[in-house]
Amino acid sequence: MGSKRRKRRWMKRLHKWPSLVIAFFIILWAFSGIILNHRHTFSSLDVNSKILPSEHHYKNWNNAALRGGVQMDANNVWFYGNIGVWQYDELDGSWKDRRNGLPAGADHHKINCLIRTSGDEIYAGTRFGLYHYNKAEAVWNVIAIPHHDSHVVDILEMKDSLLVMTRSHLWMTPIYGDHEFIYVPIPAPRGYDNKVGLFKTMWVIHSGEIYGIAGKLLVDAVAAIFIFLTISGLIYFFFPRIIKKRKKKDRNIKRIAFWNKWSIKWHNKIGIWLVLILIITTFTGMFLRPPLLIAIASGRVSKIPYSVLDDGNPWYDKLRKLVYDESGEKIYLATSEGIYSLDNKLITPPEYVNPQPPVSVMGYNVFGLHSGGSILVGSFSGIFAWDPANHVVLDYISGQPYRSPEGMSSPISANMITGYFLDINDGEHIFDYNNGVMSSRHAKKFPPMPEQISSSRMPLWNFALELHTARLFKPMLGDFYILFIPLFGLSTLLILISGLVLWIRKYKRGRRS
Repeated sequence: MGSKRRKRRWMKRLHKWPSLVIAFFIILWAFSGIILNHRHTFSSLDVNSKILPSEHHYKNWNNAALRGGVQMDANNVWFYGNIGVWQYDELDGSWKDRRNGLPAGADHHKINCLIRTSGDEIYAGTRFGLYHYNKAEAVWNVIAIPHHDSHVVDILEMKDSLLVMTRSHLWMTPIYGDHEFIYVPIPAPRGYDNKVGLFKTMWVIHSGEIYGIAGKLLVDAVAAIFIFLTISGLIYFFFPRIIKKRKKKDRNIKRIAFWNKWSIKWHNKIGIWLVLILIITTFTGMFLRPPLLIAIASGRVSKIPYSVLDDGNPWYDKLRKLVYDESGEKIYLATSEGIYSLDNKLITPPEYVNPQPPVSVMGYNVFGLHSGGSILVGSFSGIFAWDPANHVVLDYISGQPYRSPEGMSSPISANMITGYFLDINDGEHIFDYNNGVMSSRHAKKFPPMPEQISSSRMPLWNFALELHTARLFKPMLGDFYILFIPLFGLSTLLILISGLVLWIRKYKRGRRS
C-alpha cells in the first residue's frame, strides 16, 4: 500500500510541477497554432518589427528580404522578396515602392516570383495569387486562377504563353489579352509508388489539414482545450490556497469554491475524453522542427486513405520551381521530393534526376539557368551549381564537388540561401537568411537597405510561426533554442500521460468501492 501511495504522489508531482512551469507557453502555443491554421484570415494583420528581437529586424537584406531582381532597363532594377517589390534607380540611388494594388497586409506583399516577358509584360506570383502589372496606371491587378489552389510558386515564359505553377497544379495562359487558363496535367513520375513524405504526413496531422477545413477546426478546438485545461489546472492549484487563507477572515467564499470544484470536474472529464488527440497533436508537433525533424526528413509512408493527401494528384503540394532548358528541350521540375526532368511538351512521365543537389525541407529559394548550361540551386541547405547533363554537382561557394553526408545530418547549412541576383555587369549577389547579401569579389557594392524598407512590418502569421517554432526565443537561449520544442513537447506528453495514469487509478478505485 505504501508503495502505491508513493507512486501516486510521484505521478501527481509529474502532472503538477511541469504544468506550472510551462503553463504560459502552452497558452502561447495554442493561440499561435490557431493563427497558423488560418493564414488567409489573418493575412491583413501585421506586427511592428520594432517590438521584436533584433534578429527579426531587416539588416543588410537578411531574413529573406529579397529573393531576386529583374533588370528593367540599364539603370533600373525591380527587387522582390518578403519586402514586396521595390524599384532601385542606380543613377541616383533612390528607391520607389512598387506594391500599389496588392492587398493590405505584409503577407500579401511577399513575392515568390517576378518575371518580365520578352514583350515587356510584368507578372508576379504570391502566396495568394497571380498578378499582372499595369504600367499605364502603375498598379498590380490580380488574375483569378480557376482553382482554390492559388499559391503561385513560379512563372515561366514559353513562346507567347505563361506557365503558372502553384503548389499542386500547372496552368497555361496567354501572355496577352484575356487570361484563359488551361490546366496542364503533369504525368506521375516513373516508378511512382503513391507514397508521401513522412514530414508532410506529420505536418497535415498536426495542423488538421489532413481532413480539410473540418480537420483544421478540430485542431483549433484542440488548441482551445489545451488553453482550458491549463487555466482550469491553475485554478485548481491556486484556489484551494486562496480558500484556506480566506477562511480565517471571510467565510463568504462560495463563489471561489464553486469555480474550483467546477474547474477540476471539467478538467478531468475533458482531459480524459480528448487525451488521445492531445497526445497525437503534441507528438506530431515535436517532429516538425530540428533536431527530431532529421529523423523523419527522408521518410516515406503510404497516403492516409480519404485524406487530402489521397486526392489522386501525384503532385499534391509538391511543386516548387520550374526551369526550361531550350538547348536540351527539357523542363526541370523542382519538387518537395527532388528534381525531375520532363520533355517540353509535358507528355512523357517525369524522371528523377541523379545526382542532384541537396535541398532543405523548407524548399527551393533559387532555381534558375546559370552560365555554362548549369542550373543554380539554392535553399537552406546551401547553393550549388548543378550540371545534370554531365552529372556534376558543385558547392557554388567553395567550388568543390558535393559529397552526400553519411547517416543522418542536419538539413540546414551554414549558408541558408534565400535568393540570388546577377546584375547587368555580371556581378553576383547571394542572399543569406542570417547574414544578408554576399556579393562576389568583382561585383559592385549592393545598395544598402533604406529606412522605409528596413522598418517593414512582419505579418502576424509569421510572428505566430516564429513563436510556434521557438525561433523568437533564440536571442535569449542562443543555439539551445533548437532544443526548446522537443523539451516542451516531452514535458507536455509527460503531463498528459501522468494525468491519464492518475485518472485510470482513480477510476479503478471507484470501481472497487
